[in-house]
Amino acid sequence: MSDAFSTPAEHALVHPELESIAESARAGPSSMGDGNEGISIEEAFEVDETVKRILEGGYKTIGLQFPDELLPSSVQVYRSIQMKIQHTGAQAYVLADSTYGNCCPDVLSCLHLPADFLVHYGHACLTPTDALPVFYVFPRRKLDITHAAEQFSEVSKEELSEGGKKGVVVVWDVSFDWLADEIQKTFSKIAPHPINFATIQKPPTSSSPTPPASGSDIKGKGKAPALRSIEPPKGVDISDCVIWYIGEEGRSSINLQMSYADNPLYLYSPSSSSVLSLHRQTSRLLQRRLFALHQAMSADIFGLIVSNIGLSSSQALLHQLRSDLRKARKKSYTLSVGRLNPAKLANFAEIECFVLVGCNEGGLVDNSKDFLRPIITPWELELALQGEGGSWQPEKWTLNLGKVLEEAQERNSAETTNTNGLQNGNEDEDDNDGPEFSLITGKMRTKKTFHGATDSTEIPSEGIQSMTLRNQNFTLAKLESAGSNFLASREFRGLEPRYGMDEPTLLEEGRSGVARGYTEEKQ
Repeated sequence: MSDAFSTPAEHALVHPELESIAESARAGPSSMGDGNEGISIEEAFEVDETVKRILEGGYKTIGLQFPDELLPSSVQVYRSIQMKIQHTGAQAYVLADSTYGNCCPDVLSCLHLPADFLVHYGHACLTPTDALPVFYVFPRRKLDITHAAEQFSEVSKEELSEGGKKGVVVVWDVSFDWLADEIQKTFSKIAPHPINFATIQKPPTSSSPTPPASGSDIKGKGKAPALRSIEPPKGVDISDCVIWYIGEEGRSSINLQMSYADNPLYLYSPSSSSVLSLHRQTSRLLQRRLFALHQAMSADIFGLIVSNIGLSSSQALLHQLRSDLRKARKKSYTLSVGRLNPAKLANFAEIECFVLVGCNEGGLVDNSKDFLRPIITPWELELALQGEGGSWQPEKWTLNLGKVLEEAQERNSAETTNTNGLQNGNEDEDDNDGPEFSLITGKMRTKKTFHGATDSTEIPSEGIQSMTLRNQNFTLAKLESAGSNFLASREFRGLEPRYGMDEPTLLEEGRSGVARGYTEEKQ
C-alpha cells in the first residue's frame, strides 16, 4: 500500500515517467521503431494513406493522437497532413496528454473539438470503439522471424508431442504487424502442426457511422467488429492449442495469460532473442484475482470506473452492471477519474470495491496492492454477484466487454424465467439480510442492503413530485444514502461550525510579511 494517499506537490512540474519517455523521445522516422530506418517520416507515419482516408471519407475535423514519446515528430507529421487536406477546408489538430491511456483512442478529446475522424499513432490495445472512425498507425520494429520460429518450435516440443496439444496459435504485438505476411509464411513452413494466425484487421473508415439496427437502444449498442480475434486452426479446439506470442512482457501478455489460463503460452522477446514460458506464472495471477473476487463478495458499495467513454459496449455494459447491482441491493457510484492512481481513488473512502470498465490492456490493475480498495473487472463482478451459486472458472476469465455483456444478458433472461415462483419469497429476503461469514476478515459481517438502490448519477424516470418521498402504501419512504451513512460513522467530520456557541470578538490586525521574517520580528 502506498505510504501517502495524496498527490505530491512536485507532481505538477515533474512527469512521473519523464526519464523513460525522454530516452525514447526523438524526432524522425526512427521514433516509430527501428524498422523505419532509411525511409522518410511521411512513410513512417503513413501520411499518404492517412490523407487518402480523410479525402475519401470527406472528414473536416481530424484529431492526430500522439503518445508522449512521439510528440517530437508531431509537428512535422501535422504539417505534412495539413498541407494536403487544407484545399478541402479540413483542419487537423494534435492531441497530446491522452485522457485515459495512450493505447486507447482519446474519444473524449475528439468530442471537445469536435472531431469526426481520429488518427491514432503508436501502440494500441485494439479494443473496438464505435464512437467515431479511427485509423491506426502502428510502429515498426525489426524481428528475426526465422530465429523466433525455431525457438518456439524448440521449447514447445514437449507440449506438441504425441498425445499433447494438437495446434498452434501465433499472436504478435502491433509493432510487428508490418511483417504479418512474412511471419505467416515462415512459421507455416517450420511448424509441423496445424497453425493459425491472429491477424489484425484495421477498422474500415466511412463518411458516416454505421446506422444502428432497428429497435436498438443503449442496451444493444456497441456491436463494433473485433480488430483481432484469436481462433484455433480448423478442426482443433482452442483448449488443444499452444499460444506463441511475439513481443515484450507487458499488459498485452498479461491479458493473454489470464484469458487463456489453461493453454501453454510462450513469449519470444525480440530484445533478448529468447523465449519465456509465461503459463508457469499464471497461477499466481489467478490467485490475486480470486482474492480480489472474495473481497468483492463482501462489499456492498461499488464504484464503477469508466476508463474510456468511447469503447464499444462500455455504455451498455455500465447500464447492465448498474441493473445487476440494484437487483442485488448493492449501492453503486459511476466515476470517471482519467488515469488511475491510489491518491485519486482514496478520495472515495466510502466505496468498498471498484469495478474498472476498461480496454483489453488497461482493464486489469495488476498492482492492486498500492490501492486502498480492491479493483476488479466486470466479469469478476458478475461472478461475485452470483454468490455461492457462482463457480470460479479461470478459462472463462475475459476483458472482452462485449462478451461480458452478452453473458450477463443471457443470465438475466434465464433468471427472469425462473422467478415466477419466487414472487412471495419474503422469507428468503429475510434470510439474505442475516449475518454471513467473511473469508477475508475471518469474522461474521452484516450486509448493508439498499432497497431499490440506484446509481448516484441516475435520475428516477418519474421524477420527484413533492418534497416528501412516499412509497405505494402512502407511508414515508426511507431515503438511503451510502455517502451520508459513511459520514455518520466517522469520528472526524470536518471542522465544527459551532453556530451560536461563541461570542463575537473584536477584529485584530495580524502579522504581516513573510514567514522567514515578519514585520514585528525585524523591529
